[in-house]
Amino acid sequence: MKSFAALMVLMSLSIPVYASGTDADMAEIKAHEKAMQEADAKYKAQEEKNKQATAAFKAKQEAQTANAVRPQLGKAAEGKSDAEVIRMYEAKVAREGRNPPDEAAIRGNSDTMMQNMTGHSMQDMQNMSPEDMDKLEEQLKKQYGR
Repeated sequence: MKSFAALMVLMSLSIPVYASGTDADMAEIKAHEKAMQEADAKYKAQEEKNKQATAAFKAKQEAQTANAVRPQLGKAAEGKSDAEVIRMYEAKVAREGRNPPDEAAIRGNSDTMMQNMTGHSMQDMQNMSPEDMDKLEEQLKKQYGR
């Protein structure tokens, strides 16, 4: 019974300590919640900004593609939207049975052309130090007169 009384006394002494901290704790909790809401709003704003940038980039790519294929479609492409021109071109390619260009072959050809022109492959040039790139640039300026 004595231990129960001692426990009750200790508990009653510790209650005011917890009671006095509740206002501060609530303020801290509210501040944390507010910070979380602000961070969430900031994240959502950045996410929306990224979506808009991605949409603008895709629109720019689509416009460039459409402008590149319009001459191949001729008068049929006049007055059409970029998306419609791209669909028309894709349909034309499918009708003619042509395969789209092989990007690996194009890269290989451009690498060969670069090696013939500079004496270095694209891979070599990517691995060059800035000093070596400056030397190569000077050499090419002398060689091609620019």
